[in-house]
Amino acid sequence: MAVNRAKAQSAEPRTSIVGRPVGQSPIARRTFGKEVPALDLGGISLLVINDNEFVRTYMERLFSIMRVGSVVTCANPRSARAEIATVQPDIVVIDLDLTGIDGLQLLHDIRHGGAGIASDIAILVASAHVDRDYVGKAREAGANWILVKPLTFRRLYEGLVNVIMDERTFVEGDVYVGPDRRVLVGMAGYDGVERRKDRQP
Repeated sequence: MAVNRAKAQSAEPRTSIVGRPVGQSPIARRTFGKEVPALDLGGISLLVINDNEFVRTYMERLFSIMRVGSVVTCANPRSARAEIATVQPDIVVIDLDLTGIDGLQLLHDIRHGGAGIASDIAILVASAHVDRDYVGKAREAGANWILVKPLTFRRLYEGLVNVIMDERTFVEGDVYVGPDRRVLVGMAGYDGVERRKDRQP
């Protein structure tokens, strides 16, 4: 994926996840059968797209506690594409429940080259919609990882880790652009691993 994992160094290597040394931290816990590593996020840049001032401030504070290297926020979803092209972040964090704009369409446009950045940019999305159909639509639009609101420190941190450690093949087809959907790794609304060999990526 687009995230350079070298930017997210593991602290105090003790165990492994997807074959890499990782560290342990007070917030580490078992998720999907694997420990969540304690990553040094000082080399990672984020762009947060959210039109709620309170939520933007809240997320900035949480990312600051995580010691993320750079966090830029975008308050106007309509200028999100231009902001992405200007900032060129490692990870885009999108609130799909935006006012006056379709969050899923924005996600789709980013994946299909409509934001002036590589289509394989890592994308973490958040939504209050927990139904399987909506989660499926977010996957179809190319999300790397889906967070269900309310957003907590733990959920945001796990989301970042899972996006950074995502090893799925990136697919660029005529219709679908995004991480290989035939392998699911604990996305919201799903349990375990799903392999759909009879379907196209």
